[in-house]
Amino acid sequence: MSESEIESVPRKAFTQSQWRRHRQITVPILIIVFALAMFGAIYLAETSRAAVTGRHVQQLRREIESLGYENDLLHANNAYLQSASQLMERAKEFGYVPLQLEQIEYMVIPGFGHDLVEDNVSDDLTVNIDHTNYYDENLADWILGHLQELDWGNK
Repeated sequence: MSESEIESVPRKAFTQSQWRRHRQITVPILIIVFALAMFGAIYLAETSRAAVTGRHVQQLRREIESLGYENDLLHANNAYLQSASQLMERAKEFGYVPLQLEQIEYMVIPGFGHDLVEDNVSDDLTVNIDHTNYYDENLADWILGHLQELDWGNK
């Protein structure tokens, strides 16, 4: 072997074949493309899920708004049906008529409502009631009055 042949042997040993170079370039590029594709797929899946959840929330808000509107309509209808004019009209349909003062009979029961009624009842069945003292009473006076009536000190 000549010297030129000896020098050419190591060069050939270290030189790579063409397919090897292509593989060394292609594999990292494919790995990067695959990683980007996976990242993109995960991003699209999460974005899609967030969009579906957002639409569901909007649908629930519309439903809440609709139910609130229906609730307000029901309240308005109930208020109309419970109005005095409607109740009077329905009472007339059932045959009720307004009472006159002459038609009202009062019954006095002795001892009933002893806080309000005094024991002296007149002949025309009217009861003398002193409303001023009864409604001016505060809670402490009311409790003391009831404790004195029960006579806690003697028991």
